[in-house]
Parts: sequence; structure tokens; C-alpha cells
Amino acid sequence: MHRLIYISLFALLTSSLFAQSFSKIDLSLQSGLSIPLFEYAAKNLQDGSFAMPGYTVAGELSTNLRFNGGEKSANGNNNTGIFVQSGLTLNPIDVGYLGYEKMQADPFITKLFIRSEPFKVIHLLGGVSYNYPLFTKVNLQGQLGAGVFFSSTPYQLYKPEYFPFGPPYFEITPSKDISFAYTAGLRAIYETNPWYQIALSASFKRSKAAFDFYSGNTLRTDERYISLFDASLTLILKLF
Repeated sequence: MHRLIYISLFALLTSSLFAQSFSKIDLSLQSGLSIPLFEYAAKNLQDGSFAMPGYTVAGELSTNLRFNGGEKSANGNNNTGIFVQSGLTLNPIDVGYLGYEKMQADPFITKLFIRSEPFKVIHLLGGVSYNYPLFTKVNLQGQLGAGVFFSSTPYQLYKPEYFPFGPPYFEITPSKDISFAYTAGLRAIYETNPWYQIALSASFKRSKAAFDFYSGNTLRTDERYISLFDASLTLILKLF
């Protein structure tokens, strides 16, 4: 039920935003480095995810709003805008530390090999932006937004050696969740020509997800905070 609420709130937010008048539409394409923070990067079995720096890619539609009497920049456009962004983040798992913690928790494991896929997060976020002219062709843009994370834990294959005996291998299959997320970002934009711009983007995203795992007939729910700092190179295309 909470997943439907999150998606409904995001749809209501974006529809109300784009119902406003706009002066132009920009398409932004960005890719770069994704750095896990706080619990997401923690290397413990209680609340950590053992996530390492990975890769992020995203696309964004944005527009400047036209309000009567609104504050305008030097070129006559309003500085206030809105955006909708969707993207994918992949963060590999530190299997070395994960294996060490697993062996510490189970003294009967003498050796452990782990193969793991990356932790995957698809985000869908929308919100407001504000542009501040810094130099002749350089603007700073701040963003605040909210939306949803579609998160998936990695598939993992474990090959342990037990004393005196145990299973030759076992696997952990992915678990998925949809959770509320929020973001704050800053972008330095350089206007190369009237048709496109280049920018350096930095953003912070955070969400709390709940992942269900079955062991036999037992259900366990692991709550995990997902915190990301993304630094990207961005190409902004002026559509119209």
C-alpha cells in the first residue's frame, strides 16, 4: 500500500508542476560517479550495505516558469523552474569486508568466497530549481525534489568451507522495494551556445527501503537507508 501512496504522490506533484505555464524545455543527459554515504557504505551486518563507489546515469526534463511579477534574470527569463529526473545507479559490493563480517558472525566457516552483483537503484524524482547568474555565461542552479526509489539488492553466491562440514554453496536472491526519496543538488552551468550547455552536477539523494527475504518458511525484513552523493558531467540540450 505504501508503494502506491509514494507513486501517487509523485504523479500528483509532477502533474501539478507541469500544469504551470513554461517558457522553454531543456533535456539534460548526465553520467558520472556515485558515492555511497552513511549506512549505505557501512561495513557491518546490522544496518550496513557494504556499497562501494559506482556509476550513475540520468536524464532530466526541466523548464522555467512564467509567473506574472516573478523575479527575472538578466536575459528576461524567470529564475525559478521545475524538473523531472529519472536515472540508474549501480554500486558494487565490497565482498572482501562482507566475507570477513560473515566469517566473524559464524565461527564454523573457515573460508568463504562471495560473488555479488551490484546494488541497483532506479530513481524517479521531481521538484523545483533556482538559477543564479554568476558570470556572463556561467549560472549556478540549485535543486530540491522528492519522488521514489526502485531499489534492488544484489544476487549473491556464497561458497563457504565449514568445519567440520556444511553446504557447499548457497545463494541470496534479489529483493526489491519502492520507497520515498528526496534530493538536493547544485549545478554549475556554462552556456557554450544558444542550443546546448555543459555543466558539472552534484546531488545528494536519500531513502529508507525495506527488503523482504525468505529463509525456508520464515520471512525477514531488512530496513536499509540508501544515501548517495552523485557527481556528474551534464549536457543540456535546448529543445524549444
